[in-house]
Amino acid sequence: MAALAVGGAGIAQAQEDSADTGSEAGDSAGTESAPEGILPIPSYPGAVFERTHLLGDFNGGRTSLAQRGVQFDMDLTQHLQGVVSGGRDVATRYGGSLDYLLQLDLQRMGVLPGALVTARGESRYGDSVNTRAGSLLPVNTDMYFPMTTDPDDGIALTITELTYTQYLSPTVAVFAGKLNTLGGDANEFASGRGKTQFGNAHFVFNPVTALTVPYSTLGGGALWAVCPQFTIVGSVFNTADSSTTSGFDDFGDGWTFNAEAQLKYELGRQPGGQNLGFIYGGDGDFVNIRTKFTFDEDTGLAVNSEDDTWALYWSGWQYLWSNPNDDTPINPANGKPDRRGIGLFARAGIGDNDTLPIDWHLSGGLGGRGPVDARADDHYGVGYYYSSIERGRFAADAGLEDHTQGFEAFYNASLTPATDLTLSAQVVDGVNSRLDTATILGVRLQLRF
Repeated sequence: MAALAVGGAGIAQAQEDSADTGSEAGDSAGTESAPEGILPIPSYPGAVFERTHLLGDFNGGRTSLAQRGVQFDMDLTQHLQGVVSGGRDVATRYGGSLDYLLQLDLQRMGVLPGALVTARGESRYGDSVNTRAGSLLPVNTDMYFPMTTDPDDGIALTITELTYTQYLSPTVAVFAGKLNTLGGDANEFASGRGKTQFGNAHFVFNPVTALTVPYSTLGGGALWAVCPQFTIVGSVFNTADSSTTSGFDDFGDGWTFNAEAQLKYELGRQPGGQNLGFIYGGDGDFVNIRTKFTFDEDTGLAVNSEDDTWALYWSGWQYLWSNPNDDTPINPANGKPDRRGIGLFARAGIGDNDTLPIDWHLSGGLGGRGPVDARADDHYGVGYYYSSIERGRFAADAGLEDHTQGFEAFYNASLTPATDLTLSAQVVDGVNSRLDTATILGVRLQLRF
């Protein structure tokens, strides 16, 4: 899931936006001004077909809580998806997820300047077609995470994020706790956690990071906002995933270091951005997929392993055209294009081909928002990916391909500011040469409360 921009760039962006949104939200609730804080205050009021949250403002109560530093959001994402041809099995499945996000702005509370607590809980129900498509990575990212032994296990509730962030200055912060990594490597046209943009995991994060960057894990790091357009984030965390556990038992089972540089700029007066990151996994037990089995007198046949591994990844996005009268701040981590327009995106990655199943990856495509005046809040994307697979000495005999590739197109119709309906189509080559190319069609409905 790439970099832990998690506690980092998203908070830096929130500070950048707060001057634009905080006072306006306070005025809408009838107060003179909101106390200065780290997070902007959302605009909760409005009619049902105008407000950004279906439950609204509770007669000003929700805005009042936000002004006191407490923000709680919840979304429900439902999926109806089917493998209509190819893959392992022609099947249609329905499932959904609930995401609960609690943010405590301790600065706005008057408790501690520059301090923020973020907690994320998640639930999952139903089934997905991830195990039936025959693909290397999930075709439905939202239904794959949090990780469980059985990919379609139901989850009543698990805490996947509990992070404390402390700004030491307006540009330097440290963070620690249980980190959720899926928001890393943010891209204006290809992020969204599988809930709002692409569903296929190849477009949500860089696959070369999958071995060493778990979905939810204990760790910490620091960020430095060198300037409003350039941020550096570094972090160290457990390599093992703790989606449904506390994570404390994972100490000693390997660690990962991640550093990422995030840049935003304008090219020909059009917004753009790039991320460049490095990952090193140490003190682990990474299978060397290029060597033969060995014989151990005590254990019999054994697989050679390495103590460390590495990966290097890049992503970029660039508007080709955007509304010249729109100066909305760009936040690549929020899962949607912020301005009406059209642009390009791309990802690339390479890694240690002794240990990584995917030793290099390329993906790219087109994304945009507001195709016509009457649908100014709709957004869409079309993408293609190609991943080279390091098969090892026995994988060819097992019928595994030396690459995988796929295509996805989606259209997200904004029914209201708090309700999105997405239609998607995927064509995916599996890793097993005995399986036919899979075609997957899907409908996704997201409600933000």
